[in-house]
Amino acid sequence: MSQKTRDIGPDVLRGFALWGIILVNVAYFSHSVDSGPTASTLLSTGDAIAAFLVFVLAQGKFYLIFSFLFGYSAHYVLRNLETGRRRWWWRSAGLVILGVAHASFLFIGDILFLYGLLGIVLLAFYGRSEKVIRRWMAWIYGAFAFFSVAVIALVWSVEAKGFSAAGETSQAAKVYESTVLSGDYLASIPARFDFWFSEAILLVAFQGALTFVAFLAGVLAARAGALTSNGLAAHTLRGMMGWGLGLGLGLQLFFGGLWLANTLSAAPSTAVELGSFFGSFLAAPLLSVGYVGLVLTLVRAKPTVLGWLGRMGRMSLTVYLGQSVILSVIFGGWGLGLYQEVPYWSAVVIAVGVTLLLALGATLWLRWATQGPMERLLTAWSRVGMSRPSR
Repeated sequence: MSQKTRDIGPDVLRGFALWGIILVNVAYFSHSVDSGPTASTLLSTGDAIAAFLVFVLAQGKFYLIFSFLFGYSAHYVLRNLETGRRRWWWRSAGLVILGVAHASFLFIGDILFLYGLLGIVLLAFYGRSEKVIRRWMAWIYGAFAFFSVAVIALVWSVEAKGFSAAGETSQAAKVYESTVLSGDYLASIPARFDFWFSEAILLVAFQGALTFVAFLAGVLAARAGALTSNGLAAHTLRGMMGWGLGLGLGLQLFFGGLWLANTLSAAPSTAVELGSFFGSFLAAPLLSVGYVGLVLTLVRAKPTVLGWLGRMGRMSLTVYLGQSVILSVIFGGWGLGLYQEVPYWSAVVIAVGVTLLLALGATLWLRWATQGPMERLLTAWSRVGMSRPSR
């Protein structure tokens, strides 16, 4: 798709998703390297309100939008019968490498590695019929739901017998956190990698299922041209907003309230905590659909007003990595050293400020360039791979 005919919808959605992603990620930079907001984090009413809003509105929703758009863009690469599959393979391999680097040098919650890995898996599904893809989506979602219920039931049975099911902080997490506090950045690199590597299988299993379902949904949406300027009818968008911002938001308010009440209780239950988390993630696609319907409706009504989000979206890889760089400097001991030094609500405000700064940077950069620096690097990597003779 040429720049002149490029639809703004997908780019605006990418830019929009970046806001929610940093709101979730900031807790792992600012307060707890392995668990996000906890009871020890929520020391004031402001902290509790901020954590509740992030849980309800952002956690598990925006990465699904990002994943959906990843699958959407995959279609436009893979539909080229001559070079598409090879180009996509090299692009996915590049994301795997970038993901390992990101997890080692900046953030253990990296998602690029997972995207690259599942991007390669996506090659086996592209070209399948809509019926087959929908069936796989249902099976994967169903398996994740079954796994979630089984884990909750197991933990509940353990607690019912009087045992504690609460997990302890791993040694790898403790070592990494000590480097964040001490400010020894060079020591943090192997510590961060060890921590990420020890959690990688769990992260892939937990996030991978719904991420891949969103990939497949994105492929089907691209086939239908759903995000083009006239791809979805107005009544369809209204239906998406109605279900997503109605039932979807209602479910999130319920699970968010359950999570917050349990977290702040005198005797928190691990089973309830897991139930609120898994319930929120299983219901997240509904609210994500509502967000997509709302953003696309606004794009059609006021496309120029949302142009700045579109510019962020065109540089989504650069902005995503930029968020990690800036947050690492702000909270790590090798920078300003604000780790566990500011209230959680302040960390959320800082995350908003960081993203505003990066949004401005994207606008300025794209005045003279057509791609962000990391997008250009990934494109160059793909071209190098394409230039290699195939065996």
